[in-house]
Amino acid sequence: MDDSSLATPRPFIRNRRQLRALLIDDQVWFILSDFCRLAGYPHVERMANRLADDQVRSEQLPTEDGLVLDYVLVSESGVYQALILYNTDRTASDALRRWISGTVVPQVRSQFASNGPRHVQLQFEKQCLAVLDWQDQLWLSVGDLPRVVGGHSPIAGRTGWRGWAKRLRT
Repeated sequence: MDDSSLATPRPFIRNRRQLRALLIDDQVWFILSDFCRLAGYPHVERMANRLADDQVRSEQLPTEDGLVLDYVLVSESGVYQALILYNTDRTASDALRRWISGTVVPQVRSQFASNGPRHVQLQFEKQCLAVLDWQDQLWLSVGDLPRVVGGHSPIAGRTGWRGWAKRLRT
């Protein structure tokens, strides 16, 4: 692939640490040093050597400043393998995996989709909310609705959100 056609990696923030990701040949790739820092794994070179050849690659990527730098990238499957094999805290590893697969990967993939809905993450009052941006409207998951309205709704009544959702279907 021609290096000039590669996009600038998109930054994501978790626990005040950056994870940059981009799409190469319809596959999500992450900057390995960012991932290791976020996962708490101090040995970037050792991690690169332990993963399969098809899970790691070197690329020259443009930065936001316009510079082109050399980076070691890890594929989406390499990230999941590293989380399974080299985790020390199962709970933190599971949370990181869910964030990567539920937030980062869909947003990176939809960044390049021109016709369909795009995954967008809204940030407000120290909270993040995943929504779909489609046809110039933001769409929210019904499961996130109680969190958005503070857990209480005057229309929910005593039956709760399940009863309210049933009323919507009829």
